[in-house]
Amino acid sequence: MSDSRRTSWALVTTTGVLTGLGHGFAAFAVSALLKPLAVDLNTGRGTVSTAIGLGRLISGLSAPIVGRITDLHGPRLIVIGGMLLSALGLFVLAFVRSELELYIAWSLLISAGVAAGFTVALDKLVVASVARRRGMALAVRFSISALVATLIVPVVSVMVEVVGWRQTCIAWAAITLLLIPIPAIWFRRAPVAECGTLELRDHVEANTLAAPFKVRSFLGNMNFWLVATALCAQASVTTGLSVHLLPLMTDYGLDPVFAGTLLGATILMTIPVRLLAGYIADRLDPRLLPSMLSGLLLLEGLAICSFPLAPGLPAMLVVACALGIAAGAPMVLVLVICNELFGQSRFGTVQGSLMMIQFPGTTLAPALAGYIYDFTGSYVAVIAGFGILLILGGSMLGFVRMPDQRR
Repeated sequence: MSDSRRTSWALVTTTGVLTGLGHGFAAFAVSALLKPLAVDLNTGRGTVSTAIGLGRLISGLSAPIVGRITDLHGPRLIVIGGMLLSALGLFVLAFVRSELELYIAWSLLISAGVAAGFTVALDKLVVASVARRRGMALAVRFSISALVATLIVPVVSVMVEVVGWRQTCIAWAAITLLLIPIPAIWFRRAPVAECGTLELRDHVEANTLAAPFKVRSFLGNMNFWLVATALCAQASVTTGLSVHLLPLMTDYGLDPVFAGTLLGATILMTIPVRLLAGYIADRLDPRLLPSMLSGLLLLEGLAICSFPLAPGLPAMLVVACALGIAAGAPMVLVLVICNELFGQSRFGTVQGSLMMIQFPGTTLAPALAGYIYDFTGSYVAVIAGFGILLILGGSMLGFVRMPDQRR
């Protein structure tokens, strides 16, 4: 393997670790904070879930901006800025005493920081760094992220039980700050894939954007909106389940630490699923990818619907397995589909736009789930709604039409 290829795959690995520690905490480990936060602030799960949901709103609104900046100037500064903002938000969260302070810390600071530092910019870096096998590169990145997130969920659960959720937030803020030298030093000169070769530049793909494209060129494309609708459904279900799965398990009598470990194992399930999705995406005719993703989402939705039919521990484990699949393969396939449909030079802006369109669902899903639980005292109706939503989203992908040849 050449030095440039080793550098590219080392970058893939690094982005996975960073996302696992940053986005993994915000998306999965936050479940361990939900109950103690609600108790400490003397509020309900619905309020805490609303703060988390509003964080998805901020992430969605900032994603197109993050993507566009990354397309134009590379990932280094935007990633560093996002990590600094995330650390600041975690420090502020550790000292909140009211619901308003919770909204400022989580919904604004942490969420905007995670969007800038751990998502779109790093995805674009991977796509720009690997000339071939992009599907597998994305799968490896997300798999490493899932492995790291798997490890930190039980760790965070134990920390919350032993030292408290406030000290846990301070510790994670310190970890985030310690990681900043990685993008500061390494992302300064990032490898860029062009025509099967790699070149070192100060800015990722800086020269490929000499002729700016019009945003309406993809916003007017029906394929974009079909993919966006399906991804919104998938992201809403994944977000809602991720936030409420640990409380659901403890409501059925599982020990909090064991439930955290089980949630971590659920995330671990995404690794083989993602790797398989990346392997298939690199070899399958691109025209078949939307149908493959559609079938996957339909099966996941049916599996989730098993819980309302027979509530209990066995069905809850099925839901956990479905979450592992829903959080794994779809994003790999969506990113490969978007790269095929819209090209690499606009990848960051397209992905950022997709993330923005997700925000109504990812904002409302955790909050509605929390309030429905507060009103009914049960998650049965919540899980049923998630399953139906996933089925409807998967059905939309059957109408996507891919180009005849790879770009």
